[in-house]
Amino acid sequence: MDVTRWTMVAALCAVGLGCGTAERGFGGGDGGGGTADATSGADTGSFTSDDGPLGNFDAALDAPHECNPTSQDLSGCNCPSAGTTRACYSGDAQTRNVGLCKDGTQTCVAQNEFATWGPCAGQVLPAPPVCDGTVDASCNGKVGCNNPVCASTPICNTGCTDGQTRPCYDGPTGTENRGVCKDGTQTCVNGQWGACTGEVLPQPVNCCDAIDHACTGKPGCLNVLACLAASCCQGGCDAGAVDPGCVCTTGTGDTATCPQGDTYVHKGPVLGGTDECCPCTSSMCGSPNCCGETVCAGNSACAGLTCTALPASCNGQVSADCDDWPEDCDEPCCECSQC
Repeated sequence: MDVTRWTMVAALCAVGLGCGTAERGFGGGDGGGGTADATSGADTGSFTSDDGPLGNFDAALDAPHECNPTSQDLSGCNCPSAGTTRACYSGDAQTRNVGLCKDGTQTCVAQNEFATWGPCAGQVLPAPPVCDGTVDASCNGKVGCNNPVCASTPICNTGCTDGQTRPCYDGPTGTENRGVCKDGTQTCVNGQWGACTGEVLPQPVNCCDAIDHACTGKPGCLNVLACLAASCCQGGCDAGAVDPGCVCTTGTGDTATCPQGDTYVHKGPVLGGTDECCPCTSSMCGSPNCCGETVCAGNSACAGLTCTALPASCNGQVSADCDDWPEDCDEPCCECSQC
């Protein structure tokens, strides 16, 4: 796994586009500064292992949801036993069971030696509003012409009483009252509805603050597609003065290395934060590069790993990423691995 992909994968996790795995769930199988339930994939802490807060880079690309028991949709995540069912919903939480929107059901399905939640079947998600109807198809609690999105449609722009007001919104469906976006007001003048005034519509993405200008529900760096390359969303290295004993990685990508006795650590937010090499401690024994050190000798977190002497050609440097089987089996300088 290319270490430089960490911020992208972590960001996808943060916005619900990729976190968890049918094999190990969220952080399953990795140690570090946080803890995880390897069965449910529940994240219960802030990881400081060689995978940072994700636990598993490549597996995180395999499933589109955060594997946390409280998540609305756990498709692709670990489940307790085949045949078990649960309510699910993949839409915006604010629309769940509002109007026509309703939960679906996902079933635990056995796949080889693993059991994972299947797709969310039967759910009803938000649809464009029915401005001439009496149903809340957009699931925002507003019906017909009472839905601000309908205010500018001909069917709702009929006669009115002078001085009468109503909410209005001309932005795209799904952006109303999210982020900076908000309804405006229409006032009746001479028996006709006037222009929508005071509304705030989606604006260009600003990656470098924590405000949702685009009204997507993903402020700043969490707007992954727009902000992945933004300099303010890139990771740095605070090794030394800020993190005594830690050093910056040598090289990048698959060639990135750490001094023997250290392991790769990501700290801080999912986009940005720091990427560095820090000395192995007993709390990091889920990291293959720590399992070869005295501090982790006999630690149960290292079970299943095979450790060998570091080849002389590595010059005392260990590969930064050694935890994903089988694709990391070609890393030449891993002290321990599942290979």
